[in-house]
Amino acid sequence: MTDSRARETNGETGERRLMTKADHVFDPLDPATIANPGPAYSELAAKCPFYHYQGKDYQFYITSDYKEIRDTILSDNPVWSFKWGDAPMDWESFSDFGILTDPPFHLDYIAALRKGMTPSRMRYYQPEVEKIAEDLVSAMEKREDRQGNFHDLFALPLPARTMCFMLGADQGLYADYKRWADELQSLLFNDKDPNAEQTLISEIQPHFMGLIEERKQMLRDAGIDEPTHEHWGTVLPFDYISLGLVSRVEGRRFNDMELFQICTAFLTGGQETTTSLLTNVVWRLLEEPERWERLKADPGLVENAIEESLRFDPPINSHFRTSLCPVTMHGAELPERSKLMFSMMGANRDPAIFPDPDSFRIDRPLNQVKRHLSFGYGVHFCLGAPIARLEAQIGLRKLVERLPNLRLTGDPRRINSWIYWGQRELPVAWD
Repeated sequence: MTDSRARETNGETGERRLMTKADHVFDPLDPATIANPGPAYSELAAKCPFYHYQGKDYQFYITSDYKEIRDTILSDNPVWSFKWGDAPMDWESFSDFGILTDPPFHLDYIAALRKGMTPSRMRYYQPEVEKIAEDLVSAMEKREDRQGNFHDLFALPLPARTMCFMLGADQGLYADYKRWADELQSLLFNDKDPNAEQTLISEIQPHFMGLIEERKQMLRDAGIDEPTHEHWGTVLPFDYISLGLVSRVEGRRFNDMELFQICTAFLTGGQETTTSLLTNVVWRLLEEPERWERLKADPGLVENAIEESLRFDPPINSHFRTSLCPVTMHGAELPERSKLMFSMMGANRDPAIFPDPDSFRIDRPLNQVKRHLSFGYGVHFCLGAPIARLEAQIGLRKLVERLPNLRLTGDPRRINSWIYWGQRELPVAWD
C-alpha cells in the first residue's frame, strides 16, 4: 500500500481474524431486510461478520463483530473518521464541523456540551419530563374511543416536547420540529446529492438563529461581553442554547454556525431515536402479553425492559465511518475514503456477549444487557443517552401505572427508513 498510515485494523495483536464468506448474500435495502432487520443482521453477523456490499445506489463494507466495533472502530481510531458524516454517502455541508469531528477537537466539543447531561441536569429535567408524560397519558385517558396510534399519542410528543424544553423553545412547536427532523434525516440518508438539505436548512436556520439572538440580547442588556457558566440559569435561561453561549471550545467561544449546529443536532438526535425506543419497547411488551403482565407485577423491571429493547431493537441499526487512508481489514484492501458500516443490530446479538441473543427477555441482567452498543462506545458515545433513558423510564412507568390494560389492536407499521428502526403506527387500546 502506498500510504504510510495504512494499517491492518485487526490481527496486529494476534487476535482472531474473521473471514468473509463469498456465498452469503446480504442487502440492507432488500424489502425483507427492511421489514424485519433483526434476523437478517443476526444472520449476517453469524455467517459473514465482515462483508462487502455492492448495491446499485451504495457501496460500503459492513462489520458486525462486537469486539471489532467496540474496541477498534469506536475507540480513538486514527483511521475511521466521523468528519464525512454518518451515512453511506459523504455529508459535505457539516463535515469537519461540530459533532461531525474527530479527536482531539471532538473531545473538547463534547466536554462542553456534556455539562447539560450530568446527573444534576437529569434531576432538573425530570419534573418537566414527568409533567409531559402525565399530560399525554391524561389526554389518552380522556379519549372517548379509548384507542389510537401510540406513536402519535405518546411516543412522538414525549421526546419532541422534551427536546423543545431542553433547547429553550416553545413546546407548542414540537410538531414543526419533528417535521424538520424527519425531513432532514430523510435527505441526509436517502438523497445522493450531498447538498440536498440546503433548502431545508434555509427554512430551519432563521428560526434557531432567532433564538440564539434573543439570548445574545439578554447578555447585552445585562452588560455582559464575556459570558461564563455563572450566567447560565441566571442572566440566561437554563437551556442548551444558553449553555452553548457560555461554553468554550479550545479556549474560544462557539461561533454562530457551531451554535446552530448544536440546535440541529438536538433536532435530529433528540427525537426520532427516543420515539422509536418507546414504540419498540411497548410493541415488544404487548406482542407477548405475559411480558406486559410481568412488568405490571414487577415495575422494577422497567429499566431492564428498556435496555433489552435498546439491545434487541436498536433505533439506529447501523452507523458509518469513512477511512482517512488505505486500510486492510480481514485480508481485504480498502482504499482511502472507503465507507464502513458497523452494525449495532448484528453486534447486539453476539451470543458470546448476550446469551440467547435472538430472544427478547425483560429479565436479562442489567450488567449484561447494558453492554449493548446502541448508544455507541468510547469517544462517540451518544451525548443524549442519559436523557433518552430518563424519558423512556418515566414514560414506561407512567404507562404501566395509568394504563395497565394497554393492548395491541393490530399490526405495527415501521418508519420509512432502512437505517432507523421503529414503528410509525402502533395501534393500541386501553380501558
